[in-house]
Amino acid sequence: MRVVAALVALVVAAPAAAGAEPWRARVEVGAEVDSNVRRIAVVPGGRRAETAPLVRALAEVRRAGAAGDRTRWAMRVSGGSRAVVAGGVVGEDLLIAAVDVAGERAGPGDDVSALVRATHYDVFPVGGEHGARAFASSGVDLGVRLRGGAGRTATVTGGVRRLDYKPDPDFDWTGQVAAVRVSDELWRAADERWLELTAGYRVERRGYRGRAFTDGCAPAEPRTPACFVPTRQPRTDLQHVGAVELTYTGDAVLSAGYQLVLNDSASFGSSYQRHRLSLSVTRGLGARWFATATVTGQPDRFRDPLLVTDDLTMTFTSIDDENRSGAAVRVARTLGGSWELEARYAFQADASGGDDLRYRRHLVYAGLTWERATVDPAAP
Repeated sequence: MRVVAALVALVVAAPAAAGAEPWRARVEVGAEVDSNVRRIAVVPGGRRAETAPLVRALAEVRRAGAAGDRTRWAMRVSGGSRAVVAGGVVGEDLLIAAVDVAGERAGPGDDVSALVRATHYDVFPVGGEHGARAFASSGVDLGVRLRGGAGRTATVTGGVRRLDYKPDPDFDWTGQVAAVRVSDELWRAADERWLELTAGYRVERRGYRGRAFTDGCAPAEPRTPACFVPTRQPRTDLQHVGAVELTYTGDAVLSAGYQLVLNDSASFGSSYQRHRLSLSVTRGLGARWFATATVTGQPDRFRDPLLVTDDLTMTFTSIDDENRSGAAVRVARTLGGSWELEARYAFQADASGGDDLRYRRHLVYAGLTWERATVDPAAP
């Protein structure tokens, strides 16, 4: 976090003479109804999902610029809140803060550049109670980008990650990560239609504060939570993520992606395999309307018997990211000036729970967004 703060201070202090662009600001306010506000998986005889209305607010500022002919930088600072306004649900009011700072320095030629990026995302519970989504995630990466011609790049990065899971410190972890991403423009027409393919691989080693579990039951016994026996060894996970995506841009933007996640854990019950297929289309509807539709399918397979928890498949990258199957539709209309009206509907489900674990969630949202760039006082 101190590295992130230092980079932010450096960027904010960058003078206009160094090529800084005007600040860009965005504010979003809206109301939402969530049919499973606690995001629980229902089990026979367990508690039921709770429906609640919420209000959301988000503010974000961005800036980018250049320092000389070879160095570019960009930063984004955002904050937001989510609050339940009725229904008696406690522990789901949250404040969010995020910082993302990046820099790129070109080499002597145009085919190689050095990269640096630092991020921090923090979720603060309101009211003193640590809900399931109260966490802080930070990372610092260094890398190299190679350019092999028009529309073709390869990026290699390495860095460190840290997660603080506020409800239970046993799930805090620190780890090293290495990643490679390749992008290739397969086809481009004269009328600015093009087809792009991206592929990537990431490996991450996570060292947890908590101890690893072992199987404490005999092979013939049915598996229950009592079978999960803690050991004296710290838990370590090795996670592999491979992904490929094909995107067409023209009158509409169409994308299809596939992701494979393999998590090999030293802790009994924590290893899994995840397949994730996503399809998305964005298209203008006329009269300043446009829409985005997304469908996601995700089957999970656990190597060991499943230890049921409410936050089993949480991503810990955003309180709104859900690693589950589902569908979503977003419709928006520009109102003139800097204003935009937006409505969203999403359905989420768990495709791996079986008969004893059922997750369902519906979300309906409507809100207003204001976005504009500040006027650069140094501009003529």
